Amino acid sequence: MAGGPAIATRVLTLLPGGRPVRVEIDPPARRGTGAWSSAYRIRGLGKVRVGHGRGADSLEALQAALAAVGRELEPFAPRLTWKGEAGELGLPAPVPDDFGGDFRRRLERLIQVETARETRRLRALGGLG
Repeated sequence: MAGGPAIATRVLTLLPGGRPVRVEIDPPARRGTGAWSSAYRIRGLGKVRVGHGRGADSLEALQAALAAVGRELEPFAPRLTWKGEAGELGLPAPVPDDFGGDFRRRLERLIQVETARETRRLRALGGLG
């Protein structure tokens, strides 16, 4: 399943106790069918969790692997930290494009609007420079 040494890793912390949880993503590799696959591993939550994301090209396979890692970690999220923030995995949910580009762009605009709104709010509180 592995496409070579991991090209990306993230170490989360499991609470209580501070045990490390290591996420590893392998480089995408083309399969015999012409499809692409990117393997991942999650260590530190008991048994090693392995899987892969598939895609029509290497980028889609990598995106699918990241989304799959997020789904695997979500049940543990309240007890995981990244950068010290409990519940934060640093793996935002992907914006779906299953319903076409217009739908995806509409969601992306909503994200931009909400990001701008939060930026203004934090600046007003003196929390952003």
